[in-house]
Amino acid sequence: KTLDDNYYTITVTDNKGKTTAGIDVTLKDKNNSVSGATDANGQLIMPTNTHNSYVVGYEDGAFKPENNMTRAEAAAIFARNIAERKGENISSGKSSFTDVNSKLWCNNSIAYLEKYNIISGYNDGTFRPEEQITRAEFVTMCMRFYDMFEDITVSDKNIFNDVPKSHWASGYIYNAIAMKWIEGYADGTFKPDSNITRAEVVAIVNRVLDRSADTEYVNKNISAVNKFTDLKDKSYWALYEILEAANTHMAVQSANGETCVK
Repeated sequence: KTLDDNYYTITVTDNKGKTTAGIDVTLKDKNNSVSGATDANGQLIMPTNTHNSYVVGYEDGAFKPENNMTRAEAAAIFARNIAERKGENISSGKSSFTDVNSKLWCNNSIAYLEKYNIISGYNDGTFRPEEQITRAEFVTMCMRFYDMFEDITVSDKNIFNDVPKSHWASGYIYNAIAMKWIEGYADGTFKPDSNITRAEVVAIVNRVLDRSADTEYVNKNISAVNKFTDLKDKSYWALYEILEAANTHMAVQSANGETCVK
């Protein structure tokens, strides 16, 4: 099989059968080549993807999944993901928004997103970082982020009874439907102008990034991966989504989903 069809665990030993750490290994087939170094156990799993964490909790140890997300928090999420994709640092910068100064914790993230035209603010020149972001605004940021790196599926198909074509974000929302990022509510609404919770944000971003939690791995390692004081109920609908987003890990992608390998 090609490398894209499977993954391989490679163990390197010396001539006495003792596993050896720090050995560079290259695995090739006719189309691909991946490299890496063996770990402390003399093993290497290839090919894998690094899934970096992109959300954090609060100083009190909570994640507060049902809290509405602010515009500043959303900006931080996309800034981290763009910087990772582009191999850049979120360097200090200055935005054009009149209410975003260098003393704000989110200043660099906002300036970084403005540089890449992910955000544009309001007609009065403000960004309003501490205001809660709406569902329509968030989907718009998702689409602009994705468009930097991938082709968007353009569609005018609408499944929501409260998103007419006249809505300012209808095009972004219709495309997000086609990309299978959003599903809306049981009553057929999307509620574009309502606020979006931190849990809902993580669920959508994971779809945008094509990330899905390895629930078996999480269940076996729950004490190590769950650092949040308010996420103890495994039946909570977004528990695994949040832990996927909050923990940096190595993962193998396949047609059956994601397998966490480290």
